[in-house]
Amino acid sequence: MSALAEIAPVHFVPWAERHSPPAGARVLLYLGDEQIRDFATMETEGHWEVGVLPHPEAREAMAALGVRGDLAELFRHYAEAEPIVADALTCNGELVFSSVVIGRVLALRPYDINRPQTGWSLFKGALKGLAKLQLKAYTVTTAKEREIKLAALGMVAFGHTQSSLIGRVFTDEFGIADGRLGVLALAPRSVISYLWFVLRLLLPGKMRLSQLPASLSLVQTNRLHVSAPSGTEYLLDGKPVHTSEIELEIHPGRLCLLPGPELRLGDIEPKAAAKETVKLNHVPVNEAVAPLAGKPLPVFDHATEEEYRELFVALRDSARVTSSFQVLMALSVLLAMAGMYANSAPVIIGAMILAPLMSPIVSLAMGLARTELGLIRMSLRTLAIGIAWGLGWAVLVSWAMPLDIPTDEMKSRMSPTLLDLFVAVISGIAGAYASAKEEVAKSLAGVAIAVALVPPLSVVGISLGWGDWQMAGGAALLLTTNLVGIALAASVTFLVLGFAPFKRARAGMGFTLVLMAAIAAPLTMSFSHLVDKDRVMEQVPRGKVELSGATVYVSRVRVSLSEPHVISLTLSSARRIEMTHIDELKALISERVGEPIVLEVQSSIRR
Repeated sequence: MSALAEIAPVHFVPWAERHSPPAGARVLLYLGDEQIRDFATMETEGHWEVGVLPHPEAREAMAALGVRGDLAELFRHYAEAEPIVADALTCNGELVFSSVVIGRVLALRPYDINRPQTGWSLFKGALKGLAKLQLKAYTVTTAKEREIKLAALGMVAFGHTQSSLIGRVFTDEFGIADGRLGVLALAPRSVISYLWFVLRLLLPGKMRLSQLPASLSLVQTNRLHVSAPSGTEYLLDGKPVHTSEIELEIHPGRLCLLPGPELRLGDIEPKAAAKETVKLNHVPVNEAVAPLAGKPLPVFDHATEEEYRELFVALRDSARVTSSFQVLMALSVLLAMAGMYANSAPVIIGAMILAPLMSPIVSLAMGLARTELGLIRMSLRTLAIGIAWGLGWAVLVSWAMPLDIPTDEMKSRMSPTLLDLFVAVISGIAGAYASAKEEVAKSLAGVAIAVALVPPLSVVGISLGWGDWQMAGGAALLLTTNLVGIALAASVTFLVLGFAPFKRARAGMGFTLVLMAAIAAPLTMSFSHLVDKDRVMEQVPRGKVELSGATVYVSRVRVSLSEPHVISLTLSSARRIEMTHIDELKALISERVGEPIVLEVQSSIRR
């Protein structure tokens, strides 16, 4: 300690004489946290400028004031530091250095500059007890007597963010002298929501008050009462206290502090008390508390009863057969047929947008997710009428149309594979999500679902009109694949969004899964066939090839899988192509493929 006197004049005062410093003195405390807390009650009477020196038992005070470094360095810093006027936060009458942690907030912990958290340590801490997470019921009453009942994992109360709250992920919007305390309540509705919040903490960048995550609410006021009916434990700067009533209060301008070198000094000017702020976001409040409090967090979010009721009524109304539905169904199929015959993808896309099939399919998905037999019957009836109406028009037009050669657009719907099932699944997810979220345009669902249903429906009608049963079977398989895939994916999406419990969804979705498994067998075979065909085509040389001293060009390669495989291509050269060239090319391809092949060649002169 004598070395400090060489840096600046200093007078050492023992704890027993702690009342002796004169008013206005600069007092540096080499004490533990509890002694500093006791000394703080006298600080306003003595009007001292108070700083904290590094002490083994003063970790919380050091973190709150940004104290880090060796004793000599800090002493030099304090010799020149300008004092700041700061608010004092108390919890049940005790001074709070950093924060008060109420309940189990896991990832939402104060940051210690002397023991900084790494991303890995934060992640590990967040995962502890993941299966035992449950919301507790709290009642908070603000200074303006506003009473709020909410369910949360826990809460963190603090006076300012300059003391490095939550790993410094917040912007400097909680001032050290703004006359308000802040309380953050962590209230995810599911394990997925909680993990998403933890991920947000680990991402670079800071949170703003205007952009808080949905699972986080904020209250800013000068006094707050927290009540937990079943009792709770809170940590006052790491010290555990068990109680059911917590009184938090901010005392504006109560302290005159010497900031440590690591204390971030933003807006520290004392100001009039700001207005009270309450941002509840999507945390459970009032009537939504009882169904969630005291129960383990579900894996996925559960929609509120009001959200489910609104969506269910809308889907039930939209699943009914109307004259508008039938007219749009006929027009969309007619437009799709025009695109098929003209081999025009843009016209087919127009039919996709026009199709009204979104309503009954999404309604069916909700019925399957909730096992609502009435909604399932209504949706299936509407869907059956729409498909029958579309097929009828398609058959009539195919009879009247003097064209009976399949176009490329038709052929592309005759051999479905697992890729088509993937398209159906994505369409179902998009349709269900767009229906459940008001902010997403409804047209998105119509486009996403119609893209997978109207074209194969039109091809089925055309092939029935031609009497081509093989073509009809392929297109019907694609239609069924897309219908079942969309319904199942949409049902799972509603399940994930919380519109149905797992127990209720088992019956309806189980039947759909059986259908999908039955459909997946031919799709898998078709996909395997496609993979084999692609493998053979990769072995066929293209472009410029040297054969027996002649330069030839290979193009327009087609493969038909059989025993042996048949490969058709076009050879062009500046001179006549001989059989020796063709035999050499066949041997080359056969060697690459690894089995005998049949080679069909069309030759042409290249000049």
